Amino acid sequence: MFIQSVRFKIILWYMLILTIALLVFSLVLYQNFSHKASEGINDLLRSRAKGIEYSIDTYWETERLEANQSAKRERFVKQDNINFVKIAQRWVDDKNTDPGLVNFIVRILDGKGNLIASSKNVSLKGLTSNIFHSLENGKEHFEDIHIDVNSSKPISLRVFTTPVIENNKVAYIVQIGTPLGAMHSDLNNLRLLLLILLPSTVLVTGLSGAFLAKLALKPVHDMIDTIHQITAENLKLRINIPHTKDEINSLALTFNEMIGRLDEAFTSQRQFMEDISHELKTPLSILKGELEVTLKRIRSAKEYEDTLQSSLQEVNRINRIVESLLILARFDTKTVVIEKLPVNLGDLIRDIIEDVRVLAEQKSIAVTFKDAQGYSMLGDKAQLKRLFLNLLDNAIKYTPHQGQVSVDVRVERNDLQVEVADSGVGISPKEATHIFNRFYRIDKSRASAGFGLGLSIAQSIARAHGGDIKVRSNIPQGSVFCVTLPVLK
Repeated sequence: MFIQSVRFKIILWYMLILTIALLVFSLVLYQNFSHKASEGINDLLRSRAKGIEYSIDTYWETERLEANQSAKRERFVKQDNINFVKIAQRWVDDKNTDPGLVNFIVRILDGKGNLIASSKNVSLKGLTSNIFHSLENGKEHFEDIHIDVNSSKPISLRVFTTPVIENNKVAYIVQIGTPLGAMHSDLNNLRLLLLILLPSTVLVTGLSGAFLAKLALKPVHDMIDTIHQITAENLKLRINIPHTKDEINSLALTFNEMIGRLDEAFTSQRQFMEDISHELKTPLSILKGELEVTLKRIRSAKEYEDTLQSSLQEVNRINRIVESLLILARFDTKTVVIEKLPVNLGDLIRDIIEDVRVLAEQKSIAVTFKDAQGYSMLGDKAQLKRLFLNLLDNAIKYTPHQGQVSVDVRVERNDLQVEVADSGVGISPKEATHIFNRFYRIDKSRASAGFGLGLSIAQSIARAHGGDIKVRSNIPQGSVFCVTLPVLK
């Protein structure tokens, strides 16, 4: 289902993250715009109030100059002065038609907070004791209020109140207010715009993301279709590699490598089944044939004994095959217990050479041994003995009469190198790549006594000890099997 697909989950997470990001951006933008608009109104009110104060002071100074020069100076003190009250009212009346103050409400109060003059017939609440106390200390005050002006809907006003100080006393108070409708209208428009743009942007981006995700994941769907066509009988099929250098390209390459390994595993398994069937078929056929011939008529005791001896040999042959396969299976599943103890590899190989010397002498083969004295390793003595016994047995088996087999033990860097060389016919490069495969024998006639499992077992033992086996060979110069094992430090 599309809802459960990776594409849907990517789009959903993308839209969710985008929504959160746009929501945070919108909130920050709205708050910043609201703050800037509010600060702008405050600055405007403060500027207008200063202008009013300057204008009234100019009126008052003009009145003082025109007055009788002999008049007492106290007459011109603004605080509790009837002449100042008249001047303030006159200034307000003159400014009622001033375009710069059309959208403002101006009120002049005396030092005690009583109304002296007002530009419009608007009823504002009086100054509270807290506000008046702040004004006496020379502090300004902003306030948002709601008033009713011939309408059922109240009007929001921002009112700025500032004292005019003279002789360390409040001479009079200027109040100026302006409607907040324009600011509220701008904020509402911005809020509406954000409410429209935010979901629209998320929706358009989500649809675009769905289209782009479909394009991006198309190679994945193509891979899925190809993988559905791959079966055990069709492991040669490969995924088309996209011409990109991204993760999908790496995924396709990885799938092809995996399919290649599966193809090799299935091919090896089929070959293994064919080989084991062939290996078991021969002794079973011999066993069956001998028993059938023996049972056709009554035989003498000697004939029965010969038949049983021959059957026992074939049973032993089958048993050795099964035991070898069991050993390899245990190495494959890593269930072989390797008891790693200090082993002097030179002494171990010297003992093995003594064991196989009888076989070498039968073919007049000279076996030489060169040992790097004093070096040991951690390993399973019994398994290591099986490893080198297999190599020496093969070397003697494929070396002609009066040939040579040499064993050289040396240390290179942190590894023990054991080279088993023979003077046999050698191995071709093509065969050298398969020589460690199970049931692989250079003798295609299968007439030799071996099963083609010895080198596979030897390599498994070496790798279980943290080492490996390599082969170097040139026809007809013989072969060199090099075993690498970690040295005991």
